Amino acid sequence: MFKQRVLTALVLAPLALCAVFYLPLLGFAIILSLAFLLGAWEWSGFCGLSKRRLRAGYVVTTAGIMALFYAFTPLTGELSSNTLLLSMLLLGAAWWIVAIILVLSFPRSQRLWAGSDWRRALMGWFTLLPAWAALLFIRGFDYDTSPFYGAWLIFALLGLVWAADIGGYIVGKPFGRTKLLPKVSPGKTLEGMLGGLVLVIIVVTGLMIWLDWPGQAVHWYIAAVLLTVLSVFGDLSESMFKRVAGKKDSGIFLPGHGGILDRIDSLTATAPLYALLLAFLGKQFL
Repeated sequence: MFKQRVLTALVLAPLALCAVFYLPLLGFAIILSLAFLLGAWEWSGFCGLSKRRLRAGYVVTTAGIMALFYAFTPLTGELSSNTLLLSMLLLGAAWWIVAIILVLSFPRSQRLWAGSDWRRALMGWFTLLPAWAALLFIRGFDYDTSPFYGAWLIFALLGLVWAADIGGYIVGKPFGRTKLLPKVSPGKTLEGMLGGLVLVIIVVTGLMIWLDWPGQAVHWYIAAVLLTVLSVFGDLSESMFKRVAGKKDSGIFLPGHGGILDRIDSLTATAPLYALLLAFLGKQFL
């Protein structure tokens, strides 16, 4: 299983980075949308939708929302003047505050949503759509000045999420003893979370040294800690929904990794906040 997981990652990571750096904005939007629509298909399995036509209907509805949003919302330029995009990102950030509360109070919290298919469907849209919009916005960030600027920003977010995941695995697997939230995810440990956070701090410190300690370094560290903790709750949130749905993995699309949602859960949690930080702190953050 571990070997299969590594081989899949070795294939997926370069493909993802090639899509981020070398596809034009429209091509990137298409590939990103397809990935998130696969995620929507998997989420439909969390909603108690057993019939394929109902699951397909959820995906088609998601695609329709994406298409309308993309058609009528400029994804480049100033966020402060883009009311619809700003609302979507703020919705995403607000949802993750709610999601963290639901995770921390699980299993009691499931009484509020587990018995309702439509509530779980809405939660899927709150999870997927703001993250999708955030990644499109980040990729187009300052695009007229430098077509690769947004690509490097996405690479930085991916690097943070991957570092948190790798650090958590390296430390949590051999040394994890204290269960983080065993009723949500028995495998997650406090030691693993701290290991991920330490590796993220090491990576950020290395970047700061390379950049000769810019004046905004404090912003980087604060953002890194917030996003790392949020990435953990992205994982835990998906584990919560899988547990209620009686699933070990979200899907079978990725050998050794489970489904698409199993790979992008941390990204769905971190992308909206990351986009808001970039938009409102701007050059002070960068």
